[in-house]
Amino acid sequence: MSRLGWLKPGLGVKRWLLLAFLGAGTIALGALSGIRALATGAQLPDPLVQIAEVVALRDLDPMVRAAAAAAIGLLLVGAGLVGLARAAILPYRTDRPGVSLLELLERRRRLARGRRVVVLGGGTGLGTALRGLKLETAHLTAIVSMGDDGGSSGVLREQLGIPPVGDLRNCLVALSDAESTAADLLRFRLPAEPGAPRGHAIGNLLLAAAIHQEGGDLERGVARVHRILNVRGEVIPGTTAALELIGTTTDGTTVRGQAQLARTRHIERMRITPEGARATPSALRAIQQADLIVLGPGSLYTSVIPHLLVPEILAALQARRAPLVWVANVDEQEGETEGMDLDAHLAALEAHGASGLIDGILATSASSRRVGAIGGVPITPVLHHVTDAEGRKRPPLFIRDIASRRTPHLHEPNLLSRALLRLPLREPRRAP
Repeated sequence: MSRLGWLKPGLGVKRWLLLAFLGAGTIALGALSGIRALATGAQLPDPLVQIAEVVALRDLDPMVRAAAAAAIGLLLVGAGLVGLARAAILPYRTDRPGVSLLELLERRRRLARGRRVVVLGGGTGLGTALRGLKLETAHLTAIVSMGDDGGSSGVLREQLGIPPVGDLRNCLVALSDAESTAADLLRFRLPAEPGAPRGHAIGNLLLAAAIHQEGGDLERGVARVHRILNVRGEVIPGTTAALELIGTTTDGTTVRGQAQLARTRHIERMRITPEGARATPSALRAIQQADLIVLGPGSLYTSVIPHLLVPEILAALQARRAPLVWVANVDEQEGETEGMDLDAHLAALEAHGASGLIDGILATSASSRRVGAIGGVPITPVLHHVTDAEGRKRPPLFIRDIASRRTPHLHEPNLLSRALLRLPLREPRRAP
């Protein structure tokens, strides 16, 4: 937008600009009048004389008139500048209408100084991490796994031939300035069609429409919804292809699809099709520029490991400059990770490409959870093996009180974000 764009109707800035210019003009008139009073015998015109006559101030000393004009001008300029500031900040006040202007400016300044954080995951866990991190930094990027094939996302994926949009929607809601309002609207489901278990979520339809209007371009479609929701940070699909997740269990059974794998026990190996799925350029650029990379939390085999199965994403993580932290889940997940302890979770990650990648593990303090919490059995935050299968030393384990009291099978967003940003990690590695 050109500088003249500030004069467009509806922005609410022209009146304040006019007031500030009027104040500046008044100050200039006062200065000119003062110069005339000081210049003995000078034939300079007194621009305030006629104005003073109108307001019956002609009998005042010229220096008093000049000082009064300067004071009035300063008040007008001050009022104009405050009005301009309020008009400029107004679009950012939708999340907290009662916040003071000073507090809002301070918070925005602090967020602008925050670190560049990239979070890779999917599902509920990714949204949880984003809700806390968006309060700590303005430079936040979510890279979303594209293997979902259940529910409304799965139906749209099959009917329209687009990648799954459900996890993208959840992340956009989590990063929205007005999250509560956006969540109520975008999660609202239409009545189910005959034979369907549930109707489509409004947010899924909005993303599908945006992708269609952008000629099928997934990244541009997501960016369009970004602008609608005034999203903080970025939400990026890990790939533009709709991935099919394929798992093999310890007894040799092959299970296809995210929805089926989420209910499957004893998964031994994961792969994706298409095997050579390309990562989005935005995802690779975000990893390269990050100050901190977070893997998880989220479903181990269906949200976290799929990122490692995309060759370009794995290569970018291997060449990264920033430290990488894996956030362990609070509980075992019924079916998918049932019976797996922290060691088993880490071994599964290492078997799928994470060996030597993780610089720190963040796990939940056992004292902060209730036994038998919804969602499974709490994962004991202990590593029983100090080396991996290749004899390399396991990454350091950090135990923190980051579980939610209200929903003890999940992390508490604010506690999680503060713990992540305060971990004593080693210096960022250099790309080879």
